[in-house]
Amino acid sequence: MRNTQRLAPLFARRRGAFLAFQAITNDGTISSVVGNGFERQEQAVGKPLKVPAPVDRTRARRHTLGMTYATDKPYVVGIDLGGTNVRAAVLDRSSDKIVARGDNLPSMAQDGPEQTTGQIVLAARAAMAHADVQPDQVLGMGVAVPGHVKAAEGMVMWAPNFKDQWKGVQLAAPLQQALGVPVFLGNDANLAALGEFRFGAGQGVRHLVMVTLGTGIGGGLIVDGKLIEGADGGAGEIGHIIVNPGGRGGNAAFGSVEGETQRDAIVERAERKIQEGYKTTLTERAQYSRFMLTPAMIAEEAQNGDTVAMEVFEETGYFLGLCVANLINLLNPQMAVIGGGIAQAGEIILEPIRRTAYACAIRSLSQSCQIVPAQLGDNAGIYGGIALVLDKQSAES
Repeated sequence: MRNTQRLAPLFARRRGAFLAFQAITNDGTISSVVGNGFERQEQAVGKPLKVPAPVDRTRARRHTLGMTYATDKPYVVGIDLGGTNVRAAVLDRSSDKIVARGDNLPSMAQDGPEQTTGQIVLAARAAMAHADVQPDQVLGMGVAVPGHVKAAEGMVMWAPNFKDQWKGVQLAAPLQQALGVPVFLGNDANLAALGEFRFGAGQGVRHLVMVTLGTGIGGGLIVDGKLIEGADGGAGEIGHIIVNPGGRGGNAAFGSVEGETQRDAIVERAERKIQEGYKTTLTERAQYSRFMLTPAMIAEEAQNGDTVAMEVFEETGYFLGLCVANLINLLNPQMAVIGGGIAQAGEIILEPIRRTAYACAIRSLSQSCQIVPAQLGDNAGIYGGIALVLDKQSAES
C-alpha cells in the first residue's frame, strides 16, 4: 500500500480572499473596485442581450447566442464556478498552456444570480488583464457550473449550492454582454471529464468515464472523443446510479453511489464503527467527538494502518467499484478517471475501486479499461471550460 503524504489539506475549503466589491447601480452599471483599488464602470450584467442579424455560417465566423466571432483568435478563458469561489484562467492556443490566472474571488452563491454573475465577470477580467489580453483576442469563455445546465440555451436549470437553487437562470447571455466574448456553459463534473480527456490523464484515449468524489458524487462520459450531454444537458449523473437498494440516501436516492460514498457517508461510516466500540486511533484524533472527524483524518489513519479507517475506505471503494463496473459494462471505456478531493487519498480508495470493478465487470471489457487517478486536481473545471470552447470551435469549423 503506497504511502500518500501530506493528506492534511484534503477536502479543505478553498479560501478566496474578498478581493472585489461591487454594487449594481440604479443607472444600470456595475461599479467595481478590485484589489488594487482600480475602479471600473461596466455595463450591467442583467440587461437583455441585443441579438444581431443571423450571419453566414459558411464563412470563418461563428454565431453563438447572438454574437459573431472569428475562429482564429489566440486565447481561451476558462472559469470554474463553485459554491464558495470563482476562478479564471487564460490559455494560449499556440502552446496549449495556461498563461495567466485571476485571483480567487468569492462566488457570492447565496446573494443571487446578479451578484454571482458580476463576480464571474471580475474574475475573467482579472485573468485577461494578467495575460494582457483584450476581449477581441479571445475565442470564447467556458464556464463550469455545479448543476444541471442547458448548454444550448445558456441556462442553469438547477444549481443546489446557490440561492434558491438557481432554477432556470440565464447565465451565458449576461456574461457575453458584459465581457464581449462568446460564452459556453457546462456541468462542472462533465467539464472535469472533458478537461482530463484533453489536457490530463485521458490524453491519448477516445473513450473515457470520470467519477468525481467530494461533497457529492459527479461524473462525465466521453464517447469516441465527444462529451455526452444528453437531451437536456443532464447526462453523466453518475452519483445517482443505485448500487445498494434501500441504503443511505443523503441528497440522492436511497442506495445511490452518492448516498453511499460522498463525504458525509465516509464520516458517518467511521462514526458508526466508533460508537459500536471498535478499537481505532480515530477516537484519539477526534477526541471522541464525531463532529471533528473528516475524510482527510480517516485517510491519514488508514495510511498509518488503522484497521477501522482502512475498513471505511474499503467499504466506500466497494460501492464506487460497483459503479465503475456498471460504467465499464455499459460504455466499454478505455479509461476510468477518479477525481475530486476525496480521490487525493490515493491508493487507499483506488485499490478497492479497482478490485471491485475488475471482479464485477465483464472481463473482456474490463481488461481494456485502466482505472487511474485524475491529474488536473482543482484545475479540472478550468481546463474543462477551455476544452468546451475548443470543442465548440472545432465542431463548427
